[in-house]
Amino acid sequence: MRNISHFINVLFCVLFFFNLLFTQEKKIKNIQIFGSNNSSLKSIFLKDEIINVSFDELSYETNNYYYSIDHYDYEWNKSNIFKNEVIQGYDDLRISDYEKSFNTLEKFTNYSFSFPNKNFKIKLSGNFLLTVTDSSKNIIFQRKFIILEKTNSGNINISRAKEFEKLNSYQNLKIRFRCIDCIFDNTSDYKLVIIQNNNLDNYLLVNKTTLKTPKEMIYDNVLFEAGNEYLSFDTKNILGTNNEINKVIANEIYSTILYKDIESLTYTYRPDNNGVFIINSMSQNNNLESDYTLVTFFLETHSNQNSDIYIVGEFNGYQIEEIYKLKEIGKNLYKCTFKLKQGYYNYKYVTIKNGLVKNLSNFWQTENNYSAFLYQKKASDRYYKIIGYSKKNSDKIVN
Repeated sequence: MRNISHFINVLFCVLFFFNLLFTQEKKIKNIQIFGSNNSSLKSIFLKDEIINVSFDELSYETNNYYYSIDHYDYEWNKSNIFKNEVIQGYDDLRISDYEKSFNTLEKFTNYSFSFPNKNFKIKLSGNFLLTVTDSSKNIIFQRKFIILEKTNSGNINISRAKEFEKLNSYQNLKIRFRCIDCIFDNTSDYKLVIIQNNNLDNYLLVNKTTLKTPKEMIYDNVLFEAGNEYLSFDTKNILGTNNEINKVIANEIYSTILYKDIESLTYTYRPDNNGVFIINSMSQNNNLESDYTLVTFFLETHSNQNSDIYIVGEFNGYQIEEIYKLKEIGKNLYKCTFKLKQGYYNYKYVTIKNGLVKNLSNFWQTENNYSAFLYQKKASDRYYKIIGYSKKNSDKIVN
């Protein structure tokens, strides 16, 4: 009996702390990383540029949270280097800046911090992972970002795919890098990584060049799923309806019911902002006076989906999580509801097929932003450095 009682106590503690962590994670919302311009979210920064981070906790309680930085390689594997090689000073710092919301139905606390600061600065370029933890070292959230130093400028040409079976759904990229005051040697390891629409999880890795000389590297016929234009809605006026918002209900908190989205079978031009979200309201202080609303999405598909469907965008860091998974409520009809802060949102629907995130639809005409990074690791180096960078929009894609 004593052993059974001990087992029950242990099980209770495990379930209690798991539930506490689960609840805490669901209370963290509106994670933003931006530069000097507070209205412009980004994930690519110049070295020594100020990086600002902000997030909300749906609670008026004040908790201790800490942040740390780690260096990663081109494929987001942790670099085998010491922390003092990455930063000057020390991290695992407590977040001391926080403010309570006011004039909102949903009570929340806004936390913020920035770096470099008096305690530490990042010494290297490359890929980085920001981790925020609580007092028990539980991970609250993580976000990726990239820091650039002086790089060789590249050039990207975007055209329609040449392969017949991918002609209508893919975009073809040709990337060229020229080496200024240097050479592309034969002893270094080079990696090309291309990301689409600021989503660091949506990247292509290219290991081999099409053409390589001491002064030039060319990568051709790099194919990317084109996707579709992002959908959007705006809750700046929390009680307002428009072409995207069907109904607003005010209860204990606001509820925003969107019009039904329908899976696209043909391309339709629709201006978007490639996944961004901007916190905005009719109030003077967007951070503290913008309220939260329960947003309900509906999606109708043209055939039965044999895979799960999720809603993603920069608002959730493109994370595939249960809270953003659509539930089937009728034949080919899906629904999902979760809380979002007042503002303008781009979003899209994706599916999981064979363990990979895939667009619900793809059209070669889709307007996308592309960023290309050239990584180099010399024989004497212990980590990959970014030596080339280029970006291009596909608005003038060649047919």
